[in-house]
Amino acid sequence: HARFALLTPVPRRGLRVLMYHRVDDAPSRAAVTPAQLERQIGWLRDRGYALVSLADVVRHVRAGAALPPAPVLLTFDDGTADAHDRLLPLLARLRAPAAVFAVPGYAGSTRPYDGATVRFASAAELRALAQGGVEVGLHTFEHRDLSRATPAEAAEDAARCARWLEAERVPYQPALAFPFGAYPRKDPERRAAFLAALAGAGVAVAFRIGNRVNPLPLPSPLELQRTEIRGDEPLGAFARKVRRGRLRGF
Repeated sequence: HARFALLTPVPRRGLRVLMYHRVDDAPSRAAVTPAQLERQIGWLRDRGYALVSLADVVRHVRAGAALPPAPVLLTFDDGTADAHDRLLPLLARLRAPAAVFAVPGYAGSTRPYDGATVRFASAAELRALAQGGVEVGLHTFEHRDLSRATPAEAAEDAARCARWLEAERVPYQPALAFPFGAYPRKDPERRAAFLAALAGAGVAVAFRIGNRVNPLPLPSPLELQRTEIRGDEPLGAFARKVRRGRLRGF
């Protein structure tokens, strides 16, 4: 299966959004190694995928700017310090765009994370990320599960993140990644009010999980689907996920 996935021609339709978390020397579900990430970026480029920035996606949504064929957006959740220490220099060397969704309330703190204790990037480190070409987006102020939030609470949380980033002089994109991929999705009326409140707060694009390729043009920019990329899976699994958004049914 891995060999088949690696050799299959690139499908040209749809935006692929890949969801990472950390970059670390020890691979795990939540962390890829620098070597893995470099190999994955090389695989994408060798097969004709085009890495795009979060700003490219925002411009596509707000102004109708065209995206290249087979666009791929790399995203990293939570804003742990390895985004500054490991991810930033790697992406600079590879000249690859990516976005980090930060949790302002965690900035500069050390917290339990996936069975370990990790440090989150400080305001200065987030500022260095943005100035170094790694875009910063929103991931709620304290990694909140938004499935239980009212529309007003979700809008205020996004505005609070934006105020903090502006006060700390961290350039950011008007983009929100839902922690845990969670938001009020099952109740149509509540979902519509929730998404309208985010739009009213200035959020241009928002990301769930979903593990699917997003059709173009994007039908619902505040519900873009991402595919989870894990460090404990081989390149063949990565290839199948890129093609279809998931491992099954390739």
